[in-house]
Amino acid sequence: MTGVSSRLALMWVAGAVLLAGCATGVEPIDRALLKEHSLQECGMSREDAVGRINMRQLLAEVSKEICVASAQAADGAGTTSAYIIPDMVDVQSYVPGALGISMGELLRASVFNVCNVPVRQVEVSSAIKFDASGMVILSRDLNQLRQRAFPAENAVIGTYHLQRNKLTVVVRRVSLENSLISAIATREAHWRCSSPGFGSPSFSTSIH
Repeated sequence: MTGVSSRLALMWVAGAVLLAGCATGVEPIDRALLKEHSLQECGMSREDAVGRINMRQLLAEVSKEICVASAQAADGAGTTSAYIIPDMVDVQSYVPGALGISMGELLRASVFNVCNVPVRQVEVSSAIKFDASGMVILSRDLNQLRQRAFPAENAVIGTYHLQRNKLTVVVRRVSLENSLISAIATREAHWRCSSPGFGSPSFSTSIH
């Protein structure tokens, strides 16, 4: 009887070790068997996928790179220089669209909170443009607007590019005096519909 008990105990230990080994190997196996699916198989469209992106996190990370480290200097009138932040524009159409307007609002809030500077929302679409290479062009009209209407030294200008499975965001801090880019930050939000191993497909997003 003692021999039988010993053999049973040995088998139990061996089984536990085997199960532990299988558990630790599940993730690598799932990755090896990972299968990509279309968004439709997850019951989603590209618009749905974009809506699932944590835009607050994405734009907060961008703002941290755009914001200057030191406090903003006051001008002669004793007021703090503000940032001009227009709505973000699509690099292909050069217009904001609903997505650009939404991201513009979040970018203004994020820059205000992270940079701790006043933010002004103004209509500068006629003065701030992008050429085919993506460079910023500032007209003399914008410089006159800066001098006469409100104190501002920099603009924070964002663009976005929607692709099949990702959203690319680029934000620049640009001098209104000379169009010099003093800071630039970019992030990509990816989405995927995939099934690990033999499971059902599921949707996920990530920010890089």
